Amino acid sequence: MAGQVAILQAKPAPTAQVLEPGWIWTSSWDKRWIIFTALLAPVPVCFFYLCIWALGRFAGVTGHDAKGIAEDLTSLFVMALAGGPHVWVTFTRTYLNDNFRRGHKFWFYAGFLVVPTVATLGMYSNTTRTLLMTGFFFLASLHIVHQLSYVVRFYHDRDGARPSLTSRLMDFGAVVFPLYPLSTFRMVMANEGTLAWTWASSLLGVERATEYRFHIGRMQPMLPDFILADWFWMANLAGFVVFTGVWALKSWREHAAGTLHLPKFMLICCAIGVGLFAPLWPNLDSSFQGFNFWHSTQYIALTWFITRRMSASGGHTNGFMRWLGGESVGGARYYGIGLAVFVLVVSIMLLIATVLVVSQGIGYFQGIGEPHQLQYRPGAVLQSYYLLGFGLLLTHYFHDFFFFTRDTYLK
Repeated sequence: MAGQVAILQAKPAPTAQVLEPGWIWTSSWDKRWIIFTALLAPVPVCFFYLCIWALGRFAGVTGHDAKGIAEDLTSLFVMALAGGPHVWVTFTRTYLNDNFRRGHKFWFYAGFLVVPTVATLGMYSNTTRTLLMTGFFFLASLHIVHQLSYVVRFYHDRDGARPSLTSRLMDFGAVVFPLYPLSTFRMVMANEGTLAWTWASSLLGVERATEYRFHIGRMQPMLPDFILADWFWMANLAGFVVFTGVWALKSWREHAAGTLHLPKFMLICCAIGVGLFAPLWPNLDSSFQGFNFWHSTQYIALTWFITRRMSASGGHTNGFMRWLGGESVGGARYYGIGLAVFVLVVSIMLLIATVLVVSQGIGYFQGIGEPHQLQYRPGAVLQSYYLLGFGLLLTHYFHDFFFFTRDTYLK
């Protein structure tokens, strides 16, 4: 927590207009908040196993119950420290930005449709919830690699060698593919007629292989048959091998020629490492939270940097945003405001949950019916998340798709 509260402020921050050649801002800031925050990826995995141990040791909870509680605690841990604040800072560039409202009306107003759409899908039936969670996983993975590609573009803009389009595409390919070969292999394992299942069950045993099948928390995603075939993971593996190999060869030649852009190289190496690490662990829910922890922390730092540049260039007409992007607001205060907004949203969700408990006669965590039944209704806290929190998260995805396809504020 202390590390997050001190975000971006280990040293007095330089002004947003002072850019060190080759780096997004400065070498120390980039390494601390953009590149080597990749080292946060193992933290949620360790936290998950620590929770399982503590639940068994001090509460006598074991087995599937301990695993489910540990998954929820790990998600809350990452959400409280970084996930929630990182969603909020997106809206400082959209709903709190008058220029965004005037210049990009579709993206501004269409974003208001996301929350009611998600709430409808989340509350209608167990089938629509499963479809929603399946779509969410794919969107979340694309969102993470899209952000990494966006950060790579920052380094392209800071590369004095001005990389060619071919070079840029090689960089993007190296960032995009590492997450998917093992993830898709574990998806295909759900089909026991595939090589993926045969190899995994032979190597690990049937019980262990069953544990390694792809799942999102305690929910099995709904996947079309064409995905549950060996070609799917083989295609992703081939893409990873080809693009990573080509990128490695390109990087070696750039190093030999003295033109290797070191910051970008370090970032892509970290992206490859975390992408391979995340789907490696039995519990995907906690290990993907590791990728999310890096992603969210990196996003908060980058958005703070962009906000300061926008404020310095007169890009904010809103008085609050001019203050938030001003030199007087350091990283700790910027993060603290995001954390306070997250606490406010959670408080509203708990109020909604209390109303649902009274009106529906359910528990905060205990739902109605069995989870596999069509008309199963989850507990009040999860319902309130579907009604508000989940929609805000997907609105953040929607707005970031716009930002990640635009300029990097360095041109």
